[in-house]
Amino acid sequence: MRSLAAALQELSFDPLYARVLGDRGTAEVDELAGWLAAGDPYRENQRIGQALAAVDGDSGPEAVRRVLAHQLWCAWRQARWTAGAARPLPVAQVVGAEWLTETAGHPTVLVSPLTVPAPDALHAVAEVFGDRPLVAFGEETSSAELPDGVRVPVVSEGSGALRRILATLAGGGVLCTYPDFVYPGRGVEPVTLFGRRRPISAGFVSLAARPGTMLLPAVLHRRDDRLVLRLEEPLLVGDRPADRAAARAGLRQVLADVLAALISRAPEQWLLLPTLTFDSPQLAPLPAAGR
Repeated sequence: MRSLAAALQELSFDPLYARVLGDRGTAEVDELAGWLAAGDPYRENQRIGQALAAVDGDSGPEAVRRVLAHQLWCAWRQARWTAGAARPLPVAQVVGAEWLTETAGHPTVLVSPLTVPAPDALHAVAEVFGDRPLVAFGEETSSAELPDGVRVPVVSEGSGALRRILATLAGGGVLCTYPDFVYPGRGVEPVTLFGRRRPISAGFVSLAARPGTMLLPAVLHRRDDRLVLRLEEPLLVGDRPADRAAARAGLRQVLADVLAALISRAPEQWLLLPTLTFDSPQLAPLPAAGR
């Protein structure tokens, strides 16, 4: 049986399927979510409930329905971007806006879990951080492949991408990416997230470890047809320690703990929640134990 994730991927990015889904209204999308929750056609409700329980959240049927509703809503939003019918969602509120001033002028790396489609996230970042240099890292993605109107430069792999990221940070800019999602074939390091070993991007850890960098916890949540951005107190990375390996391991876990705290605020909106209970082929595998 095909997975729900595979079906949502096709609905999001296939031109024909995206047109079919994107033409539906929000009420129809919510009705589809109810059908998914009640019928469980992909036999994934139990796993979703187990994942919710791992995050110490409500794991009952209504909580599972909320997870499915958000997953389907995100697929619908991406489908509308794919079909050229989407418009940016406004940021209705910035919680912790004082941390924008605190990080201004410093190289800033956002530590943010995957909760909304990339075009919506990038529009929100541009709206909130628009007066600062911005750069986003997207696997196998460039700015030319994103919908019109996305105002954040997006770089992919290669030395040119790294130079662009470092130059942006050196100018007091902001790096946007999702450290909790790593494609197969990319370098990863292990962290513990909600009691489970998970991969985190090795490249992200290296960028986050640079002295003078400010790590800014951030999470986007959906509120009806608007977004709320929550910022938490930033962490300033100090000078390079003598024992870099131990410091790097410690930083990895700090990053994982930050992600866990952000995810726990609304676990039903974390798009990678189902992967807590199975090994997703879309994610990079963990390094061998002991590495």
